Amino acid sequence: MRAMVVTAFGPADHLKMMDVPDPTPGEHDLLVEVHAAAVNPVDYKVRQTGLRLRQKCPIILGYDASGVVRAVGSKVQTFNVGDEVYASPSLGRDGANAQLVCVDARTAALKPRSLDHAHAAALPLVTLTAWESLHDRARLHTGETVLIHAGGGGVGHVAIQLAKLHGNRVITTAGRDESIDLCTKLGADVVINYRTESFVQRVEQETNGTGCDVVLETVGGDVFEQSLDCVAVNGRIVSIVGGNSPRLTEALFFKNASLHYEFMGTPTVHGIRPQSQGEILRTVCELVDAGKLKPHVSRTFTLEQLPEAHRLQESGHTVGKIAVQVR
Repeated sequence: MRAMVVTAFGPADHLKMMDVPDPTPGEHDLLVEVHAAAVNPVDYKVRQTGLRLRQKCPIILGYDASGVVRAVGSKVQTFNVGDEVYASPSLGRDGANAQLVCVDARTAALKPRSLDHAHAAALPLVTLTAWESLHDRARLHTGETVLIHAGGGGVGHVAIQLAKLHGNRVITTAGRDESIDLCTKLGADVVINYRTESFVQRVEQETNGTGCDVVLETVGGDVFEQSLDCVAVNGRIVSIVGGNSPRLTEALFFKNASLHYEFMGTPTVHGIRPQSQGEILRTVCELVDAGKLKPHVSRTFTLEQLPEAHRLQESGHTVGKIAVQVR
């Protein structure tokens, strides 16, 4: 099969189109003919350094996939050849930047009928991240106030929709006109332009000094540091980038606030309840087909253009998701 391969860790120039052997599905796997994939920040982070996943080059990236089942493993009973499915391939295996990919059937779901493959491929990784962050880590309650950073990004634009569907007040941050516009259209109650004002001060103003019940922190660095001042008493911060601060204990202890980390690759990398992700994607499929959840795809590239797509994702100047048309 044809695949875009990382030949050595480093810049996007190390992505090369190559002919490689077809993957062989294991007993729990689906062999999926990839019609579309998508790009996420984790793609370029793995490409740069390997991201401690113990993989060795050459490797195939691509942790979103939408396509057609071409073969099923001996223990798979929930899918048939010809099914249209979507999934997030494991970060511990070769991914979907190829004509074929193997995914654990327990993590997959039938593709939303209302979406083409490019838009379906935009959903799995960011939606699993947003869902697990809000529902599994933060244990979000209806009526709470949620601060979602980078609301115009991949995870952020889905998280806004999930939080609103759950009956929450959403405050979000964005820094470009396109991102601000998208956040507004998605129903965010307050959109803070972090380039022109302090989000800490604005959150204090919007919550009458009480802070937010939940903070979804997607940026790291100074944003994580300042987010400590935005969480309410008994509140929860969820970081998807592994944030830290020397004043972490001081900032959270007297509020009885808690910090949670979210890495959506855990179920598949460690083999712990991988079926949980299939369950989430089945629910998401229902929401999408009911018109309640919608992915935003700002750019679509061909597989041959993947290095360019990586450079765009790496620049941070993206809104929503970047899709990759494979077929």
